[in-house]
Amino acid sequence: MGGENTENKILKILLKQFSLNWTITSLADEIKMSRVGIWKVLKKLENGKLIILTQIGKGRTSASIIKLNWENLVLEKKLSLILTEEALNHRRWLGNFEELRGNSEFVLLYGSILTSPKEANDIDILEVVSSKKNFLEIEKIIQKSKKSQIKEIHSESFTKAELKAELKKPNKIFIDAVKKGIVLFGQENFIKFVKYVEE
Repeated sequence: MGGENTENKILKILLKQFSLNWTITSLADEIKMSRVGIWKVLKKLENGKLIILTQIGKGRTSASIIKLNWENLVLEKKLSLILTEEALNHRRWLGNFEELRGNSEFVLLYGSILTSPKEANDIDILEVVSSKKNFLEIEKIIQKSKKSQIKEIHSESFTKAELKAELKKPNKIFIDAVKKGIVLFGQENFIKFVKYVEE
């Protein structure tokens, strides 16, 4: 996460872990920051109309549920930039899987290759396509990529509806892939996909 600022961290958490109801306490725990510190950042994001804070409950049991404000058109651009910057920190993979760009709505790299690349046994990659016709082309690209990789490539291809169904099950593997993975290509499509899943 390095030098990523807290505002961007919060927006990325709300985007990638959209199925959870985030509160000040849960965000503070996730980011390892004080509630007061988180509150200041949230107020700034709320003033910028990037998030919506909804009060639930009353008195001591009350909490604010934090959601992204999809009404604000600037939000998608900002999220896309955050995801693109994250992908640029993994330039090596951008080059390796460049050919997938034209055949997928978006591509997610996830799993141990990101957390412990030297020890990882394989490269986990997930492609979302607009049509099943793309599956064959993606398979060819993956087979070609396998020849230049020391590690095994484990690839999963889905249509948007199929991946949505997996996330709704909930399939923990793919929820984790969305949460911790890097969107290599198609950042704007990934954001649209999250909105589609939330519908």
